[in-house]
Amino acid sequence: MKITIKEVAQMAGVSVTTVSQIINQKGGRFSEATKQRVLKVIEEQEYSPNYFASNIIAKKSKTIGVIVPDFSEQFAAAILKEIKHQLEKQGYYLIICESDHEFDKEQELLNQLANIAVEGILLFTPNDYQDKKLFKNGRFRDIPVIFADRGLNDGFYGTIKIDEYSGVYRAIEWLLAQGHRKIGLIIDNSEHYHLAERFEAYQQALLDCGLLIEEKYIKQMPLTIAGGYQGASELLNETDVSAIFCCDDMVAIGCYQAIYDSGKIMDQEITVVGFDGGEVTQIVRPQIKSVHQPYKKLGKAYAEKIQMAIDQPERRMDDQLFHVSFIT
Repeated sequence: MKITIKEVAQMAGVSVTTVSQIINQKGGRFSEATKQRVLKVIEEQEYSPNYFASNIIAKKSKTIGVIVPDFSEQFAAAILKEIKHQLEKQGYYLIICESDHEFDKEQELLNQLANIAVEGILLFTPNDYQDKKLFKNGRFRDIPVIFADRGLNDGFYGTIKIDEYSGVYRAIEWLLAQGHRKIGLIIDNSEHYHLAERFEAYQQALLDCGLLIEEKYIKQMPLTIAGGYQGASELLNETDVSAIFCCDDMVAIGCYQAIYDSGKIMDQEITVVGFDGGEVTQIVRPQIKSVHQPYKKLGKAYAEKIQMAIDQPERRMDDQLFHVSFIT
């Protein structure tokens, strides 16, 4: 059974405060004999201080809480890889929780993370907190919260935004330059995300080429492999598309499967372009052409932002804009 600091104090014949100060090397006012007596008991009894409890009091846990909607989500996973790399160099560790996209679950996790005294929270969320009074000057129960939400919420510590529009526009422009005029779109079904910029870029690129927007070429689906498979299957069965733009790389994977099952030849009879540019795009053959997000830059920016919020919680921060790229 684990011994307590109170029992150490009793065995050494000193107070709990004395034991605590000696352990934390603040026992300068005690005699050498007292120090050695306390240290001998600690060694013999293999006493291990509860640093977790002391961290709660000191509010210096060196941990950062992260709430993600889904562990399999490529956007969050790719950025977290870089955030983890950056923060571990500064002595921080991440506690990662999954919310299943649910607002109530996010609130529950926020409370749980606050209860274990994380120093900051990074909240990947599809939910709108603008009218909720959960945060005061960017903090939840005095803990700085950084939103990672594609600009949905105006955070006290600034918003990291991504210029999705220009990347999607360039991708559709490239498809048009390849001679495609019947370009399908698989967009989110708005169950969790609202990818308005991607939809608007698709529409405008077609309009600028003198083409009409036809509803039959647009499918709203969950941003999953299954959603991509269903959306592509419907487009292939119902229309004569020669290209499909997928608003997420997972959707593009499903699209690939549907095209294979249809018997069509990829990049000869039909072309697919995705969005994200994560590692998954390199798995399949031919590789998925994709609009690439600058994951390393984004991860570094989030890591710097949360560190700054921890060090200077009263300081407001500016928004940051990052550009995507489309390389064929």
